[in-house]
This record gives sequence, C-alpha cells and structure tokens, in this order.
Amino acid sequence: MPNQDPPRNREAELLPDPFWAADLASLRGQDFALHWYRWQLGLTILAALFGALPEHRISGINVVPLISIACFAGAAGTALRLHRRAPQEQWYEGRSAAESVKALTWKFVVRAQPFDGPAEDADAIKRFDAMVRDIPFTFGDGPAPGPDSQINAEMRFHRGESLRRRRELYLSERVRAQRVWYLARADDCDQKVQLWGVGMAAVFAAGMLIAALEATALPQLRALGMVSACAAATTAWIQLKQYRPLGASYRLAARELDGIDIRLSRLDPDSPGAEAEWSLLAREAEDAISREHIVWRARSQHRV
Repeated sequence: MPNQDPPRNREAELLPDPFWAADLASLRGQDFALHWYRWQLGLTILAALFGALPEHRISGINVVPLISIACFAGAAGTALRLHRRAPQEQWYEGRSAAESVKALTWKFVVRAQPFDGPAEDADAIKRFDAMVRDIPFTFGDGPAPGPDSQINAEMRFHRGESLRRRRELYLSERVRAQRVWYLARADDCDQKVQLWGVGMAAVFAAGMLIAALEATALPQLRALGMVSACAAATTAWIQLKQYRPLGASYRLAARELDGIDIRLSRLDPDSPGAEAEWSLLAREAEDAISREHIVWRARSQHRV
C-alpha cells in the first residue's frame, strides 16, 4: 500500500479543497499505521531475542525474561493503540474520498458526463457541488465540504477552454502522467518483492541452520524462537504492504491507460458532434482511471 505522491503541478492547481482535506487525512492515517506496526513487530522480535539470551540474575532474579515481558507489553500496547485509533480505516477512506473528488474534478474540467454542456452551465456547477458533498467524509478531524461551491478559478478557466486544449490537458496531466506514475510504482513494487524475497529466503535458511545446530552441536543456542519471530514479522510486513498484488494492478492499469490514450487521441475536435462524443469518451476514460478509489473503499471495509 504505497504512499500516494502529491499531485503534479497543473493538476495540483485544479484540485479543490475537499481533495486536500481527504488527502491529508489519508496520509496521516498511513503514517500512523506504518509507524506503530513497525514498533509492534520490532518489539515482538526483541521479546524473542531476549528470550534466547542466557539468564542474568540480579539479587537472585533472572531479569532477562522480565525484559521480554516488557517488550511483549509494549507490543500489546501498540496493538491496542492501532485497534482504538483504526488508522487504516482513515488511510483507506481518506484515499477513497480523495480519488473520488479528483475524478469528479477532471470530469467537470473537461466537460465529461455528467458535467457536459457550456462552460458556465449552472446545472453542471450545482451537480458537481452536490456530488462532492455526497462523498463520505467520515475520517479524521477535518470538516466535510460545506454549502459553498468547491469550484476554484483554475477549474473554471480550463473548463472554458476549447475542446482541443481540454483534450491536451487531460491527456498530458491525467492519462499520460497517471500511466507514468503507475509504471514507476509497479517497478518499485517489483523491486521490493525481489528484496523481501531474498530477505525471507535468508531468514528461512538461518532458521534451518540454527535448528540443525541446536539438534546436534549447539543445543544451548536457543535462537530458533528469535528466527521464527523474524520470519513471522517479515511475513506480516509483506502482507501489510501488498507489494506483489499492487505491482500487478498498477501494470494492468497502465496497459488500460494506453488504450484510453489511443481512443481519446483519435477524436477529431473539429468534427461535427465532437463535444458530445468527447463528453462520453472522457467520462468512460475517467471512470476507468478512477476505479482505484473503489478498491480503496473496499479495503476500508476489509482492513488488513
């Protein structure tokens, strides 16, 4: 589950305040979740490490197990904190809302359905504001969109441009830029899969070696529990980050964007009925691009 990059220059100028509120809530939830999961897994490994150490008595008391108890207590405390705060719910719901606002913004700017029509279409403006207010803003402490219009000056300006300019903006700042982002993240996920795969192989090899040593030459080693804890923590982290399925979904999305680019580029802006055809094609393209927010909303209902 990657950290979401900030929007690019021209896109950032377009996005209204509700996007930034949802984006900030999502990033805060993500940072909180990953921070405390690191502590939980790290303390669990430390508890296993101290459990493998030889005894050390102070005033007749073996203090090594007491340190393990403290580590377990700390890990339990982080688990309780994660449970009460539910940061992954804020993370996923915030990202879902942010992507929903972004999709509506692009549809409005390029005059895609259901916001097709003249540049200063009062019905389109009312429809946009109503649909933004209908997005669930149930995360974090930020306020939901108020009664005032969320349409900013940049959105109005680009909506008023010619079809040719709107298509150029959408292809460069949305379709192609999103494709580059997907491919970069897919490559990053593939690299992380390879890296963590090597790490897991090393942990398993160490576990087998230590088990063999404890069974033969070094029965006093008592390190197998620590290695098992490392393997479990590594597996939990990989499952939390979801590198492999994310990489596959990003590559699939990038391929889909190639087809979208081709369809939109073939449209002749000067042909009769071009605006009507564009509004339909752009809506279909944006629905395909913004499908990610549905995935984030589903994840908010089925947290890791």
